[in-house]
Amino acid sequence: MIVVNDEPGSFWRLLLFSYATNVVVLAVYILIAHAFDGFVYSACRWDCGWYLGIASQGYDTALRSGPTDNGQANWAFFPAFPLLLHAIEALTGWPGQRCGVLLNNALLPLMAALIARYAWRRAAVDQCLTVLIAAMFPYSLYFRVPYTETLYGTLLIGLLLLLRANRLGWAAVCAACFTATRPTGAPILALIGIAKCWQQGVPFFPLSKHARRSMATIGRCVVLGAAGGIGLLAYMTYLHVHVGDAWAFKHIEAAWGRHGGNPVGNILQGLRANDLTIRAFLPGREMSQRYLALCCIAGCVLVAWGILTRLWLEAGIVLTTMLLATSTCLWSSARYLFANPAMLVLVAAAAQRLSAQWRAVFLCFCAMIQVLFVVLWYQGARFLM
Repeated sequence: MIVVNDEPGSFWRLLLFSYATNVVVLAVYILIAHAFDGFVYSACRWDCGWYLGIASQGYDTALRSGPTDNGQANWAFFPAFPLLLHAIEALTGWPGQRCGVLLNNALLPLMAALIARYAWRRAAVDQCLTVLIAAMFPYSLYFRVPYTETLYGTLLIGLLLLLRANRLGWAAVCAACFTATRPTGAPILALIGIAKCWQQGVPFFPLSKHARRSMATIGRCVVLGAAGGIGLLAYMTYLHVHVGDAWAFKHIEAAWGRHGGNPVGNILQGLRANDLTIRAFLPGREMSQRYLALCCIAGCVLVAWGILTRLWLEAGIVLTTMLLATSTCLWSSARYLFANPAMLVLVAAAAQRLSAQWRAVFLCFCAMIQVLFVVLWYQGARFLM
């Protein structure tokens, strides 16, 4: 475990509070799952099956040709999470579903505590409030099921904390794992590097007395970028050798109807869709494009608020994530936006400005919506894909 803290004792207390809070929330998930097929089985929906398949059988070497495969393959799913699942399966002998649930629910409290420490250092946000938001936020659902969000989020917030502490070696290791977790990892890492250079005044002092400091900062960013490239390059090399296409993870998205386009145009098209009804949130119904577009608008509002409150890096991470997610279509854009540590920092910083009574109301509202999401997830509602 990496502890980035001037007061280790306080971090351990925070971590204990985070685990206690998340155990209570997890108990609610398990209790609800009794009405379905049990938590371990019911938690595995949609992309979960792809990750479990990679963990147990590896990557496809050719396009799938089954009657319902539509020319798909599992190359779009990056290897860090399946590799961890495979390692846990090998160590415990447990099935992949149980390993995925164990991994994410063990990582989530750590991630929440790290987010809380980062938000406190960055914007003086109450740490217990941040932990509660991370546990009760509706889209924290994705941190508890066998998806890559928890690993991605833990590596992202760990990277940000390590850079703030000038722990370049550990940050480089974290960056290498981070880019092997999701396609958005490399662009986000590039954004963090640019922000680091900007923070040190590199654009303003390239030839002045600060040149030595600027060159040192640029050197650290180059090291970070080179280390971060290891994860992505390793996966691309694997695809080139076994599939014949290093960019197969990008090209295969067409099999899911994802084609490069204009993010703003996709959001505007979603807003024009006349499909936002109660039925769109029920199992067996097509997801509402207008709902996803409105989620993006809500994300833009929080990005604007983050910029106004000088949380520029966090706002930039959320904005970059949204543009990347919506450049092909709106599917899963709400998950990419809101199951994200940078978004949780913005939400916690905004909630900090509410009165104590309204913060309690906000947390209760989040908890109720999450319970509803859990029930709909267990039933396979498509808007949560």
